[in-house]
Amino acid sequence: MSQQWNPLNDLMLLQDRMNRLFEDATDRRARQESSTRDEFERADWTPASDIYETESGYVIAVDLPGVERDAVEIDLDDNRLVIRGTRVNPESDKQRIERPGGKFLRSFSVPGSVEQSQIGAEYKDGVLQIKLPKRKEPKPQRVEIKVS
Repeated sequence: MSQQWNPLNDLMLLQDRMNRLFEDATDRRARQESSTRDEFERADWTPASDIYETESGYVIAVDLPGVERDAVEIDLDDNRLVIRGTRVNPESDKQRIERPGGKFLRSFSVPGSVEQSQIGAEYKDGVLQIKLPKRKEPKPQRVEIKVS
């Protein structure tokens, strides 16, 4: 007696394999960045951000509506830019709260072409803009060499 093909069973097997694949990849990455992972596990939410390149450098724009300026901390350590802080939501049973509150964390790799000593940030209208200027490359100079 042959068994009838069950497409749902095949889909469940495929989903199980995909889950294991992603778990394996996540575990490998977690081992590589264990300290950052610990911080992410303690974070309650992750703010959205945009990264774009300009002629003179890079800009990271992070959406932080409702976050006080004093509650934001920016660190640069070993070519890693880390933004962390806290958003406090008013506590009330009578309100509908959809925006996450609590601790947040974002981490970005800083390219070697950035002049780290010139990194600056501006916080306006709930958007944190971090400017990472590119290093000025020395212009090649023409040197005349006399042959004797």
